[in-house]
Amino acid sequence: MKKQRKLNGGAKMGFLFALPAAIYMMVFIGYPMIQNLILSFKNVDVYSFAQPDNQVFVGLQNYIELFTSGNSILTKSIANTLIFTVGSIFFQFIIGFALALLFNKKFAWLLPVTVAGLLFKFMFASSGGIINQFLVSLHIIDQPMEWLLHPKSAMVAIIVANIWIGIPFNMMLLITGLTTIPAEVYESCSLDGANKIQTLVMVTIPMIKPAIMSVLT
Repeated sequence: MKKQRKLNGGAKMGFLFALPAAIYMMVFIGYPMIQNLILSFKNVDVYSFAQPDNQVFVGLQNYIELFTSGNSILTKSIANTLIFTVGSIFFQFIIGFALALLFNKKFAWLLPVTVAGLLFKFMFASSGGIINQFLVSLHIIDQPMEWLLHPKSAMVAIIVANIWIGIPFNMMLLITGLTTIPAEVYESCSLDGANKIQTLVMVTIPMIKPAIMSVLT
């Protein structure tokens, strides 16, 4: 009975610790999602957005128009989202994993998102940007490019910036997974004649699979 009470007390304490995060999620994520879902069934524009009384309920009409009118904006939005997400995650994971293997110790660096955004804005600037100066000096381009003013080059720029921002987070999570692998495991692999690639594929990656799934998620 005492053991059961102790378990119940631990569970209650766990819920209390999780409560602030749950409240944050409900207020800043749950409420906006529900509000957007409700708005999707109404005819809302810039003028009526802040005036609920002037919002007309139209049911599924918005969805019907969205999927039957050949909306190029929807197609472009989905394509850009996929390009941005896949491009960012792929390089963040690969580079983060490589650096985690290289710096498998207490080492990391972080740069605030706002600072990184301003940094890359100046780096990709059409006038005086270091990217343009570097490419011009190597004679790869003849004149500075307007990276942030064209859809394709702007997508490249924001993916590069997002990769840079996400690498430390990926690296720290993967390093945490690497530190849980006992040194004896690598010693056994060495004695069995496994090379570095075999050890990486057959031992390291399977043993840090939970960390990899967390990073990719």
